[in-house]
Amino acid sequence: MKVAYILRGIPGSGKTTLAKILAEPEGVIHSTDDYFYQGGVYRFQPERLPEFHEKNFAAFVNSLRAEIPIVVCDNVNREHRDYRRYVYAAREHGYRAAIVFLPHPSPDEATARTVHAVPIQTILRIIERWEY
Repeated sequence: MKVAYILRGIPGSGKTTLAKILAEPEGVIHSTDDYFYQGGVYRFQPERLPEFHEKNFAAFVNSLRAEIPIVVCDNVNREHRDYRRYVYAAREHGYRAAIVFLPHPSPDEATARTVHAVPIQTILRIIERWEY
């Protein structure tokens, strides 16, 4: 059975940790965050976010086309429109699509846990605008 997991959660909620577990042993993880690494250093550039989301989606679809058994989308996916196309693409390629929501930790805990040093103000804004 082919499965595509679409993760949803604020920074610091454990998405990447869960993605690694879900992808073992024969899956692949696609995260827009990966495109912000330059020479091994994470450099967030908000103006490039739309471009990198497109690249991430294209890579996700390429993995579906390659029939990799487990494909994971590891993004915040705050709004339905952020992840809807991942679900449609997965189903179109014969995958079961599972949307996995990680509960919000407290903003302080999320800030402490996020590997990309996302400021608490940003985390609070994401939570405030979260679409359930």
